[in-house]
Amino acid sequence: FLNGALNIINKMVNVRAKQVLGMANGTLINYLEGTVLALALALLAGDRHLAQPGYLGSIPFLYYLGGVFGLVAMVLTIRGMEKVPVAVSAVVILGGQLLAGFLMDAAAGRVGLRELAGLCLVGAGVWWNNRQSQRAAQEAAGETAPSAR
Repeated sequence: FLNGALNIINKMVNVRAKQVLGMANGTLINYLEGTVLALALALLAGDRHLAQPGYLGSIPFLYYLGGVFGLVAMVLTIRGMEKVPVAVSAVVILGGQLLAGFLMDAAAGRVGLRELAGLCLVGAGVWWNNRQSQRAAQEAAGETAPSAR
């Protein structure tokens, strides 16, 4: 729960940073801050591997992709959150996370009927939320949705 709340706050701050500083600078300041904090935490925890020559080269390339995927996800989120309400953005992000997790679990053979049913329920919720948002936008613009007539 706390992670989800902090995630939304983080995204709101990133949207504001983008609006004030621009996409590249807002993203860069976020990653610089995160890098400094992660380095400080590693040093405080007594983990000094990063100071050893050759250590970074011994890390498998796959582990470096986490930062790349995080950067792409953050840029997409910032762009999306400017166009839709925060709650809609959170639901869409959650839906994407659940779908990706489902596909990874399916590839590993860890998916059952319960997981599929849960994914379908979340998908139905995302669809319903999108439908209601579109209807509200049409009503605010003075239109009436065809299905409501």
